Amino acid sequence: MRGKFLFILGLAIGYVFGTRAGRKRYEQIKSAAQNIWESEPVQWSVKQAQDAVGDVAEEALTAAKRVIHQVTGEKPAKKAPAKKPAAKIAPKPAARTAAAKPAAE
Repeated sequence: MRGKFLFILGLAIGYVFGTRAGRKRYEQIKSAAQNIWESEPVQWSVKQAQDAVGDVAEEALTAAKRVIHQVTGEKPAKKAPAKKPAAKIAPKPAARTAAAKPAAE
């Protein structure tokens, strides 16, 4: 199934880039593709895929960190406490304007 989808996608991309129908046909294809992409079923599927990938990615990252710590024998680093805000520094005095500078004699 995936192979057929990739083949059809390849044909569509090849047609778009290889067509001699001109800009008008390209705009029609672009508009149709955008309408399909923005359709509710497609966007629902995209959201489902993003959620699934996000969950799997978090689990994989956690597992990878655990393996690294087991191999290296290091304990996981604890989160550093929040830093205190730095003391405010007084602003530098404003540069003198031409009118405020002493006149050269």
